[in-house]
Amino acid sequence: MKNYKIREKCASCNSKNFQDVLELGIVPMAGYFPTKEQLDIQLKFPLKLLFCKDCKLVQTDSIIDPDILFKDYRYKSSIGLSGHFKEVANILDKKYSVTDKNILEIGCNDGVLLEPLKKLGANVEGVDPATNIIQDAIDKGLKVYNTYFNYNTFGKDEFKDKYDLVLANNSFAHITDVQSVVKGVVHVLKPQGDFVFEVHYLKSLFGGMQWDNIYHEHIYYYSVTALQNLLSQSGMTIVDYEEIPIHAGCIRITATNEITDIPEKVKLKLEEESQTITNPSFLSNFTTNVNTHIKDFNLMIKDLSEKYIIGGYGASGRANMFCNLTELDENVIQFIVDESPERCGRYIANTKIPIVDVDTLKNSDVDLIIIFAWNFSKMIIEKTQFKKFKYLVAFPKVQLVDSYEELEGFDSI
Repeated sequence: MKNYKIREKCASCNSKNFQDVLELGIVPMAGYFPTKEQLDIQLKFPLKLLFCKDCKLVQTDSIIDPDILFKDYRYKSSIGLSGHFKEVANILDKKYSVTDKNILEIGCNDGVLLEPLKKLGANVEGVDPATNIIQDAIDKGLKVYNTYFNYNTFGKDEFKDKYDLVLANNSFAHITDVQSVVKGVVHVLKPQGDFVFEVHYLKSLFGGMQWDNIYHEHIYYYSVTALQNLLSQSGMTIVDYEEIPIHAGCIRITATNEITDIPEKVKLKLEEESQTITNPSFLSNFTTNVNTHIKDFNLMIKDLSEKYIIGGYGASGRANMFCNLTELDENVIQFIVDESPERCGRYIANTKIPIVDVDTLKNSDVDLIIIFAWNFSKMIIEKTQFKKFKYLVAFPKVQLVDSYEELEGFDSI
């Protein structure tokens, strides 16, 4: 693989029976935040969504070398999500009584979930390829394997039937060889052990017009249908799901390490999806809707840039994609505030928009804030009450407001 290759077959079922869903052109990686010295280095790759008509998996057409994507990673789960993962730990404890349970988390990041599980008495281990991020987890006294999880790395006898639970939170959509990962999960789980994971839900993506959350690092866009088709190939069965608001619409899946009857709750979800998000005719309108949405935003920002001094809040992967798919650049927006020290001092990819801390906002003349981390709109608006701002939120529709209460059709965490 020379940086990337174009997908020739489905990652889940090896079919070549694809339908195009959305083409976004040649765009930078969402997780790439260059330093000043790196501004001339533009890592850009083609990006298109494909729908497998056989197993129903939505996936990207470009497969990028994982080392480019994840070895130097700038996302820390503990920033903004500590409360969520403490709640997840308590949910798991209530369901499984985690004391003395052996638990492995794929994509453990900085240990934000493993730490509360350890405090509850679980024997925890993590695996993550991001060398710069896992040091925080190691400093917390957590055991972390600095590698990729798959059957090649964990298919050894020492890991056979070792874990009661395998977890993955917002990492199962980032894995190139997903068949090998599922095979690895089956290998390391005890018989009847559970695989519990959170992923962005395709229904939320399409229903909320979340084109800013489509990027190379997110290789898959899952439905329950596609997940059941994938997991059943390796002898697993989805036994429960829960739709949750985190990241503007995720789904928490519980799959058991055996083939068993599919519960009625899951059957009903599969039937619902067959009429909507796994139906080819339903998907065919997405491109038109996205293009209209982007056009609406560009028209509004052209008008607003003549009336306001504009800044942004939340230099996430969403912000990278948003700025590169719209007409936002350093001539329109002065800077984007972010609370992560991993990003402050860097820039939005393919632009010269600087990423700064909140003090820069306080000392600026900015009077309109584009909220890029819009799923945290309530929190961001509350944190910026030191001055009277206008707020522009683009999802699920473009809205200019003075307060969170004015946002329509919106429910952020």
